[in-house]
Amino acid sequence: MKKIILPLLLVLPFGISSAQEHDSILLSETVIESFQRKTPILQSTTSSHPISEHQMKLNHPERLVESFNTVPGVKMEERSPGSYRLSLRGSTIRSPFGVRNVKLYWDDFILTDATGNSYLNLIEPQFISTIDVFKGPQGGEYGIETGGVAVLKTLKKEGLKASTGLGSFHQWHENIQWNKTLGKHHVQLGQSLYQSDGYRKQSAVKRKSIFLNDQWKYSKTNEFNLKLVYTDLDYETPGGLTLQQMEIDRRQARLATPTLPSAEEQNSSIRNKTFLGGINHNWKIDSNWKNFALIQSSYTNFKNPFISNFEERQETNIQGRFYLDYEKQWRAWKINTRFGTEVGITKTKFRNFDNLSGYRGNPQKFDDLKTFQSFYYFNQQIAYADKWFLDASLNLNAMKLQWESFFPESELGEKNFKAHWLPQLGTTYKLNSNWSIRGKFAKGLSSPTTEEVRSSNQEIQQHLTAEYGWNKEMGIRYAVNQWFFELTAFDYHLREAIVKRQDEAGNDYFVNSGGTKQRGLEWTIQSKKFHFNHPIFTKGSFFFSGHLYDFKYDHYQSGSNDFSNHLIPGVSKFSIQNNITIELWDQFHIIWSNYFNSKFYLNDANTIEEKDYLIGNLYVDSTFKFNELNLSIYAGIQNLYNAKYSAGYDLNAFENRFYNPAATTNFYIGTRLTL
Repeated sequence: MKKIILPLLLVLPFGISSAQEHDSILLSETVIESFQRKTPILQSTTSSHPISEHQMKLNHPERLVESFNTVPGVKMEERSPGSYRLSLRGSTIRSPFGVRNVKLYWDDFILTDATGNSYLNLIEPQFISTIDVFKGPQGGEYGIETGGVAVLKTLKKEGLKASTGLGSFHQWHENIQWNKTLGKHHVQLGQSLYQSDGYRKQSAVKRKSIFLNDQWKYSKTNEFNLKLVYTDLDYETPGGLTLQQMEIDRRQARLATPTLPSAEEQNSSIRNKTFLGGINHNWKIDSNWKNFALIQSSYTNFKNPFISNFEERQETNIQGRFYLDYEKQWRAWKINTRFGTEVGITKTKFRNFDNLSGYRGNPQKFDDLKTFQSFYYFNQQIAYADKWFLDASLNLNAMKLQWESFFPESELGEKNFKAHWLPQLGTTYKLNSNWSIRGKFAKGLSSPTTEEVRSSNQEIQQHLTAEYGWNKEMGIRYAVNQWFFELTAFDYHLREAIVKRQDEAGNDYFVNSGGTKQRGLEWTIQSKKFHFNHPIFTKGSFFFSGHLYDFKYDHYQSGSNDFSNHLIPGVSKFSIQNNITIELWDQFHIIWSNYFNSKFYLNDANTIEEKDYLIGNLYVDSTFKFNELNLSIYAGIQNLYNAKYSAGYDLNAFENRFYNPAATTNFYIGTRLTL
């Protein structure tokens, strides 16, 4: 099957010949927007990629996996339903769960806490309209990260939108969104519920979310923005299997050992209740100056019955952001100067107990950790004659960690992480209205998160340091008629890279690996909609992307093992992402998407290899109009070719429990009402 489908993915779109249609948007026509700055793709100096509303349709109702994985160099994994990991030009080797090494924002609000950890699984996908992805170190106004940045955008179309649906494994979901302008306020309310029993044993998930946005334009140029979000997420964690266990029964949860109970016996799961609230203010001081100020806070109640313990965490975050912006047009020159800061404090209370089949028993370890993180930046953008664009910035960051142990022993400690200057310089030159070439040089930094400094083995990793490195890249973009092409080459050298280890009980801990050499090519080809002079096949479009990587460790010694020049686990050398859209009778909308991933290693020693796999998905919808009411009926088939693969791997797992088997072929159906 794979040998037949792969050539089709490459050949089918190029047989199309038709007249143009202008009701679809190329990447070259899109505008990247973050923190009140709008940058057309052909002018961007960074490797930026928007995920459109069309690509968001590829997602299963539960998640953002399918749309993120259309972006070359981006890999989102689902370790189990409700547990997601995200990597940009790298590996999820740091992330047993959650998102690390990548900075996340929701509109102009911050989703990444002061320690660098993000709970992307708390965001209801139905509340998001588009996503802008920035790959590689960004520095400047985004602060510290070595992987990149993702900015999620809220749907802001006026009216009422409601949907409900069901699917395999007793899946059911519903959500309602209401957008309305009331005088000077634009109000958005949303509510959602998703639940499923899951493909594997011990993999049920239930998520309830509500949110409120209020954009108050109290004058023509100034506004306050309020965001309130609450999510109650409860998902079971089946745990990793060995290859032999997976081949016997893919649906089983982690089995018991002579010394440890099974995942089912311990009711292994995660319960996360998080509230986030904040307000920001946009103030246009005069024709040249403007100001942005943000204050937000969040609280997380986190419980994790695990194989070896029952962990309770309480996390409190307070974060702020401030900048001044100056913009001036002078003849052919346009300058934009921005300087500002982002600060945050995260307080985390760790309480570990014996796990008595999902209930807490005797105490094991009590610790409190406090993280102080801040960065200060200066950014300068210059444009000349709408042909040459320069983006330069300098960022200085600081981070301090304090901890106090209460039980079984008392201890106080403090660590000041080395402050780094993070410069970046990017430039783009438009050869003409269709061609642009760009180059960028940037330094990235990612400090260890609280969950890495104090990981599930309950030890304070006092010697863990931040990873940092230098990235160099060049790119070319070309837009002509119906088509957009982009090619990027990069060379990234990371130092003190943080990697995950596991002990015999399955507890995670982290070490610095010495360094990595990450080199690669990424490409994107996209078409606008084509019109066919055919009574059945009326429209079509095409998207194709992929990567070619050479990621290796550099001078990595672990005990008596020398992993220098070994391939980094979890990273494939080659991938192809593709989706073909067809409209039938101008009524039925079909998206056929495919994701091919070449083989890769699962451990630092490069002794265990995972074979390549091809995942296919099919999405169909049709909309019927009744005056002002639109009724859509949609359906999807996931894992169309019934591939046997893992959607997320436990890299460097103890006793080779690497595998978290993904669901075989499954479906979902639903209806969507807009008014």
